[in-house]
Amino acid sequence: MTRSRRTLYRCTGAGMLRAAVNLSAPALPQWPGPAASPEQWRSWLGPIWADDTFRRAVSNASLDLARQVEAVLDGRLLNARRARRAALAVARYAIRYEHRSTPFGLFAGVCLVDFGETSAVLVGENHEIVTRAGPRALDKVISAQEASGASMAAVEVCVNNLVYVRGGRVFVPSEGASEFSLTLTPALELVLQAARSPIRYAALAGKLAAEFPQVEKDRQAAFLAELLRLRLLLSALRAPATVVDPAAVLPAVALDARDREACVDLRLDATVRLPEAVAVEMETVATVLARLAANPTGTRAWRSYTEQFAARWGENAEVGLEQLVDPDNGLGLPDGFGMVSEPPRPMSRRDRLLLDLAGTATLERHQTVTLSETLIEELEAAAGEPTALAPHFEVCAQVQARSLPALDRGDFRVRVHTVSRAAGTMTGRFGHLFPQATGQTALPTVDPVAELAQLSFHPSRVEADLLTRTPQVLPKLVSVGEHRGSDATVFVPSDLVVGLRGRHLYLAVAATGERLELLAPTALNFMWNNFTPPLARFLAEISRAATPQVTWFDWGAAWTLPFTPGLHYRRSIIVAARWQLRARALPGRTARLEEWAAQLHAWRGRAGVPDRVLLAMDDQRLLLDLTGEMDLDVLRTHLCGSPIAVLYEAPPPDVDGWIGGRAHSIVVAVRAGR
Repeated sequence: MTRSRRTLYRCTGAGMLRAAVNLSAPALPQWPGPAASPEQWRSWLGPIWADDTFRRAVSNASLDLARQVEAVLDGRLLNARRARRAALAVARYAIRYEHRSTPFGLFAGVCLVDFGETSAVLVGENHEIVTRAGPRALDKVISAQEASGASMAAVEVCVNNLVYVRGGRVFVPSEGASEFSLTLTPALELVLQAARSPIRYAALAGKLAAEFPQVEKDRQAAFLAELLRLRLLLSALRAPATVVDPAAVLPAVALDARDREACVDLRLDATVRLPEAVAVEMETVATVLARLAANPTGTRAWRSYTEQFAARWGENAEVGLEQLVDPDNGLGLPDGFGMVSEPPRPMSRRDRLLLDLAGTATLERHQTVTLSETLIEELEAAAGEPTALAPHFEVCAQVQARSLPALDRGDFRVRVHTVSRAAGTMTGRFGHLFPQATGQTALPTVDPVAELAQLSFHPSRVEADLLTRTPQVLPKLVSVGEHRGSDATVFVPSDLVVGLRGRHLYLAVAATGERLELLAPTALNFMWNNFTPPLARFLAEISRAATPQVTWFDWGAAWTLPFTPGLHYRRSIIVAARWQLRARALPGRTARLEEWAAQLHAWRGRAGVPDRVLLAMDDQRLLLDLTGEMDLDVLRTHLCGSPIAVLYEAPPPDVDGWIGGRAHSIVVAVRAGR
C-alpha cells in the first residue's frame, strides 16, 4: 500500500471495535399515538417486553424504567401520560439496541481490532460480561460507614489535596467549580495538619481528644463524620481511580449482589481484522482534522493565560502549582473553567470562509462538498500556523462497506463520529478488559524531554465514577482529590511547579526538575465543568494548551446556520450534512400529531431533509425514520423539551454489511510523526 498522501499522524497500538450486540430490535407493533389509553400502551409494550434479551438489556440500563413498564403491563399504572413516557423511553432504547455502537451495558461492547493485508470478521455469541459495583449504591454504603466512628476506627483518612485555605476559611470542592466553605477553627486546623498524610481514623480522633478534652466524644465523632461527608477528609474506603472495581476495598458483606454487579462492561466474542487501507484512511482523516483545527495555537483562554504568565514571571521562572492557581497570589484558573460555555468570539477569516462555503452549498442545493487541497490550505492559513502538533489523539469512525470483498478492494468510506483530546480518552475505561494492550507507553510528548505520567482523579459527580476508572498504564501518577498511600512514583499538586518555555507552559516536579505531561484516560468531556474538578482539567490540558485543539470538524460561526453541508475528503466523510430544526417552526403542543407532522414534512421538502436522520443529543445519535409515527413522536417529544433539534444525514442502511449489518464504530489512536 503506497502512502503518497500528506500524513502528519500514524496509527499507534491496537484499534478498538465498538459494536452493538444484537443485529435487530424486537418487532415493534404499530405506534398507538399520543392520545392512546393505558390499555393501548399495554398492548404496544407487551410483545416488546416479552423479548427476554431486550428486557434484560433495558432492565440493566434502567431498573426504574423496567419497574414502570411492568407496572403498565400489570395494570398498576393507569395514568396515560406516564404510560406514554414509559413507552417512549422503551422506543428510544429499541432504536439504540439495534443502531448504536456506543458501549453501554448489555447493548454494545468492545473488542480489539488489528490491521492486515486482508479483512476478517468473526463474531460469536459468547460475549464476556464483566460487572462492577454501581457508583450510587457504593457511595451510599461508604457514606453510611464513614458516618460511624466505630466502623471507621481502623480505616485510614487523609485531607483532600484539593482543599485550600484562604482568608481564615477552608474551601472544599463540591460539584465542578462549586465549593463548600468552613471557618478555620483550631480543631479544623489540627485536622489539616495531622491528616496531611494518611492516618488511622482512631489516631486522628485521639489527637482531637487530647487537644480538646473538654469537648464530648460524640461531638468530636460528629465533627469528623461531617468532614468525611463534605470530602474534606477522604477515607481509604474510597478507592483511587486506578482501582477498576472500587468495591474491591470494601468488606464482602458491604454490598448486596445486585449492587455489586450493577454496572456491566461487555468484551465482545469477536475477532476483527481490517485492511491496511482503512488504517491509512484513518491517518488521513486525522491529518485533515488537525490541519482544519479552529484553534491551532490553543484556545483563547489558554493563550491569554500564557500571556499573563509571561508578563508576570517570564521565561526561566517556575511557580508552584498551588500558588499559580490561587487567584489572590497567582493567576487563578483560565477563563471558562468555572462556566459551561465560553464567551462569544469575534468573527474570524476562517468563519467567513466557512460561512461562504455553507452558503454557496445551500444556494446551489448541494448537500455535500468535496474538500480540495486548495480549500484545505486556505482554511488552514486562515486559522493560523501551529507552533507544534498535538502529540496524539483518537479518531472514532464508522467503516462503511457493503461486504468484506468490497472492503478488501478499497470500496469503502470512513465516516467520522468524534475525535478525542488524547490517546486513551475513549478506550481507557476499558483497559481492564484488555490488559495486553499497552499503546499508551509509546506516545510522544509536546516537550521532547518530558515524561508521560497518568492523571488520576475522581469526578465531581458520583454517577460518573466509572468513567474515570482505568488501570495504571504508566509508571508515574499525579493524584488529585484521592486517598493514596505514600509512594515515590505518585505526585500530588503540592509537588508540582509550572514554567514557560517558547510560548509553551510546562509541568515539572519541584524537587527534581523532571518534566511531566499528563495523560487522563477518561471519557469525561472537560467542557462539562460540573463533572470534572477544575484543577484536574487544568493539569490534563496545560502541557498541550498551545498545540492544535483537534476535535470533530468545527464549523465556527457557521454552526448557527440552519443547514451545513457534508464535507468529504478522499474516502472520508469528515462531517455529515446537518440541519437545525427549531421548535417554533412547527405547531405547538396542543396541535394534533397529524397537523404537526404535515408541517414537519413541508419543512423537510423545502430543506431537502432525507427520510432517515440522526437526532443529535450532545455526543449521542439516535436514528430516526421520519416516515414512521413512532419516530415522529420521539422527535416531537425531544422538541417539547428543547428549542432545537440537530439532525444529521444518516448513513445508508447497507453500509454495515461487511460486519453482518451490525452497528459499529472503530477507535484508533494516532500519534504525530511522518
